Amino acid sequence: MTMWTSLDPADVTVEPGARTSARLRVRNTGDTVEEYRLSLVGKPSGWSRVEPDVLRLYPGSEGTAEISFAPPRSSDVEAGPLAYGVRVDPRENPGARDVLEGRLTVTPFTETRAEVLPPALSGRFRGRARIAVDNLGNTPLTASLVVRDEANRLTFDVRPNAVQIAPGRAAFGDLVVRPQTVRWTGSEESHRFTVAVRRAGDDTALDLDATFDQRPVFGNWLVVVGGLLLTAVIAFVVLWFNFSPKIVSAAKEIQASGAPRPAPQGDGDELPQAPPPPGGTGPTPGGPTPGGPPPLADGDPPPAGGDGGSGGGSGGGSADGGGGGGGQDPGTPTEGTDPGDGGHQPAVPPASTRTLPPWRQGDARDLVVEYAQERLASLNNSCELKPGWTRGVIDAATRASLACYQNAVVDDGNYNGRNSAAIFKTDAEGTLGRATLTSLWAQGIRSDQVKYGTTTWQTTQLMAAFWWAYNREFDDHDFDVARTNAQYGIDHFRNSTSKTTKYSDNVAAHIKDYQAAVGLPATGSVDAETLKKMVGGSVM
Repeated sequence: MTMWTSLDPADVTVEPGARTSARLRVRNTGDTVEEYRLSLVGKPSGWSRVEPDVLRLYPGSEGTAEISFAPPRSSDVEAGPLAYGVRVDPRENPGARDVLEGRLTVTPFTETRAEVLPPALSGRFRGRARIAVDNLGNTPLTASLVVRDEANRLTFDVRPNAVQIAPGRAAFGDLVVRPQTVRWTGSEESHRFTVAVRRAGDDTALDLDATFDQRPVFGNWLVVVGGLLLTAVIAFVVLWFNFSPKIVSAAKEIQASGAPRPAPQGDGDELPQAPPPPGGTGPTPGGPTPGGPPPLADGDPPPAGGDGGSGGGSGGGSADGGGGGGGQDPGTPTEGTDPGDGGHQPAVPPASTRTLPPWRQGDARDLVVEYAQERLASLNNSCELKPGWTRGVIDAATRASLACYQNAVVDDGNYNGRNSAAIFKTDAEGTLGRATLTSLWAQGIRSDQVKYGTTTWQTTQLMAAFWWAYNREFDDHDFDVARTNAQYGIDHFRNSTSKTTKYSDNVAAHIKDYQAAVGLPATGSVDAETLKKMVGGSVM
């Protein structure tokens, strides 16, 4: 050996956001002048340094370098012991290289951030919000969610009421707020409530203030209109009874005057027969009515304006125009019927013959739109499509739910970095296009469920999402594929029937093409970054 090295101390402790140091001593035990290059290896090397990083020593002399550690106060810095090494490379005798090993212990710290989204709720019977909790510390976090109002006029439902969060991650809880009494008339009433986020083992809590504005069931305008209608009805009844016409019987007047009554016409035995129609005889029993339409031949359709025959049973109708009842499941939307209303509405137009997306409000019915509606109806958040939508058609409710979902995805990508926030680069707000369909299909996919060789429903979702992200041109065959995938999705959400697909070489090849097109490494494996692109609506 041509050198002697020492690290003092070999074990140090540091708090994130602070600084500590250790000392490295090097002695030249050789007989020539030597230059030693110093460098750090291991996890702490990213936020540590050696000063100076080069020592030039004469034979028998000794030099000292300071190793400083300054870990940032971030969740990326793990709490606990971290091994590191200091490498000493002699320039003249590289074979005498040495690595001194040390240990740095990073102390834990806690930091929590939370918010209510949105902080101001409104509704007649309930309000919905989400509680977002971010763990900014470097240790796992277990927190409980407790909601209270000082006036005790609200009830709360929080699911889940406790969350476990890894360092640098976030968790969400769903909150439903309901007033204890219904407000039928009057103005809005504001209720204040507090969401307490309490860390396990810590008596202090992070309090979040929020409000719920309770709207009256019948607004002031409805009370005014109802009063005017009631006044009009009362006025009409009063006028009717005060100005009703006087009806006089002529028979009573004749009887009172003693005048003889007119004799009846005819001989009193029976009414005379009706004259026959011109140029023919009277009606034939069972034949057509004189002057009416001719009888229908076998197979002729019923005349326009008729009732088209009687309605069929539970499966089909009669051959001469009877309508079939159908076997729809109760509680699911049917063609031309709003979900849950049970009433008959005009039939929805037939399936669209469009050749290109997007679908807009006013377009004809399409199975792809129906899948999107089923997906939106299962969101269980503020963008959820509520009952009352028309199946397969972008009506006002569907358009509002689409716009809410699109803006929520973009906001989550821009502010939280959880997706690429690219929906509006391709789709307009409130329309159903390739980017929105890619995002809807990609929702809920987990990377550990879509690995090579697995056969899962999430692989079916992945292929459907990729199909919309990859295709730019569309023909009849393409739309057959799209509607087949849409039917798989409808069956999954409505009937709990899931079509599974195997993650094969073909799937991996398609994913490689998509990854390369959106600027990701073309690995063919679905990782978190690939799912962020799909959920964000990044298409080719």
